[in-house]
Amino acid sequence: MKTTLVFLFALACPALAFSADLKGHWELEKSEISYTVTHPLHVVHGKSLSARGKGVCYSGHCKFLVAVLVNSFDSGDHNRDTHMWEVTRAGLYPLIQVWVKIGDTGGKTPHQVLADLEIEFNGHKAKYPRVPLGVEWKADEVHVTGTIPLTLKDFEIQPPSLLTMPIRNEVPVKLDTVWKRGGSKETKKN
Repeated sequence: MKTTLVFLFALACPALAFSADLKGHWELEKSEISYTVTHPLHVVHGKSLSARGKGVCYSGHCKFLVAVLVNSFDSGDHNRDTHMWEVTRAGLYPLIQVWVKIGDTGGKTPHQVLADLEIEFNGHKAKYPRVPLGVEWKADEVHVTGTIPLTLKDFEIQPPSLLTMPIRNEVPVKLDTVWKRGGSKETKKN
């Protein structure tokens, strides 16, 4: 019986220790960000694998910045993508930036968080409060997924039309990201 209790305690200790340790710097290791545009005649999906990001967590609070180039999204049709760059004024505003704030997690590793997002896109900013994000923790790595309820109106983008029918205002953006805890990097002297 004692052996069983000691074994169970030994298994639980690493998880308990990790659950209280969210502090530190985080870097975006890999990402897939995709959008869905709906038109009465068809649905279009575009995605980018090129986002970059950094963040920091302290005392159960986290702040992150993620950036992705508008022209890194690919819908499978170069003409459509080029038109999207025109409509979103990617030449003037090449980056989409997302600031993420996560409130008090209670010092535990959550499975879901509510994040406050501020997005800058097409030269305009919009806030999306309390966006639910799924979180899966593995040692010094975290997998974050979720959907941002983005709308064109929030960024003053006129919905493009095909055969005089405009696309829907709602353009949900799905996130699938993996973050790694940043190590202490020593400055190399040459």
